[in-house]
Amino acid sequence: MKIVVLGGGAQGKVIAADLARSLGDSTVTVADVREPVLPKLGNLSWTLADASDKSALARLIAGYDLAVGALPSRFGFGAMEAAIDAKKNLVDVSFAAQDPLSLDAQAKQAGVTIAPDCGLAPGLSHLLAGDLYKRRGAPEMLEILVGGVAQDPSRPYGYVVTWSLDDLLEEYTRPARIVRDGKPIELPVFSETRPEQVAGVGAMEAFLSDGLRTLIQTLPNVRQMEEKTLRWPGHVAAIRPLLASGRFLEEFRAQCVVDLPADLVALVVRARWADGTAQTITMVDRNDPKTGLTAMARTTAFTTSVMAQFAAAGGMPASGVLPPELIAANPDAVSFVIGKMADRGVKFHRN
Repeated sequence: MKIVVLGGGAQGKVIAADLARSLGDSTVTVADVREPVLPKLGNLSWTLADASDKSALARLIAGYDLAVGALPSRFGFGAMEAAIDAKKNLVDVSFAAQDPLSLDAQAKQAGVTIAPDCGLAPGLSHLLAGDLYKRRGAPEMLEILVGGVAQDPSRPYGYVVTWSLDDLLEEYTRPARIVRDGKPIELPVFSETRPEQVAGVGAMEAFLSDGLRTLIQTLPNVRQMEEKTLRWPGHVAAIRPLLASGRFLEEFRAQCVVDLPADLVALVVRARWADGTAQTITMVDRNDPKTGLTAMARTTAFTTSVMAQFAAAGGMPASGVLPPELIAANPDAVSFVIGKMADRGVKFHRN
């Protein structure tokens, strides 16, 4: 199989390397405007491509069997449209502002599968939520808590940069779309900030953020549903003045960008049903000093790679736009992803 990874940035190059190592009989090509630093593998290469030209991107994708999107968020939706034009399946990690479900009819007409939001959150979070929904029916309450922080809480703002600062700023300013009493509503980001105890981590704080995405449409009949971002205690109070003054990017570039960041990622998915039963799934991961991979790359890029491997094996035969919570309708998909992530040291605990 010929696979093209669109984008060779922090996530794209990790996705490509993992795909090349996992699918030795396939060729993996990274398409980017700049040549990324890639491991020397016989089935891994780079080609020059400009993601801002959607027509050229469609022509590029048409030459491959499967596309994997790892572009900056502003190009993510265009990559989905290009894959549909090329009539090729796409597994994507880009957090595009546009609604990927709006392309469902076009994808079905083209006979292709578009799997958006296949990273950490949305991604693993949605796969787990979809699996709980499939197994037990609509919960009364669904809550996702997720965040990446510095392992050392005493670092400035308790944070190290492991992904786009521009996208982080957007997360800190975009209203949070949640579900209350069965109805979608919007609340300001940082609303309802509260202390939170995370197993394997300890005391953190959580605040409403805009990560539910497609869940609002794809998991009906959930009366209370929200995503909250996790940070070390005091983070919100420390960054609010930076956001108000416009100094956020400058300050974080100066204080939170480090070589080989020692980071920690925590994900908690909680569900409670009307009969009083409940389940909590927790994942905590830390950077790997041996490989130099951050926890954010391990939990984001590995997830995208594993989802792409499932697609490469023919595991997504249905056409249309299938975010992870809909892919979770297939128990084999959930088992495949959880198993492959465990092989990479990313493990989930249920209670």
